[in-house]
Amino acid sequence: MEAALEPHTFLRDGVAYEVRFTHAPEAWIAAIHRAGEATAQIVAFPHGRGYDPDDVRGSLVAGCEAMVPNLPWPGITRH
Repeated sequence: MEAALEPHTFLRDGVAYEVRFTHAPEAWIAAIHRAGEATAQIVAFPHGRGYDPDDVRGSLVAGCEAMVPNLPWPGITRH
């Protein structure tokens, strides 16, 4: 299995996000960055059910996009 996948970028409610994936022994780790912020939300997808065996990246991308609204993001400030 690959150690990393290509990053994924997407927009949600007008905010840009970038996700970087890393493969660990127990899970795929996703670091989700909101545009303009130095910190990331780190989430893990344990190995097992839920992955499309022919498109692991697509499964991870879908999971990340679905969870973004539920992550504890700090408030956005616009200047």
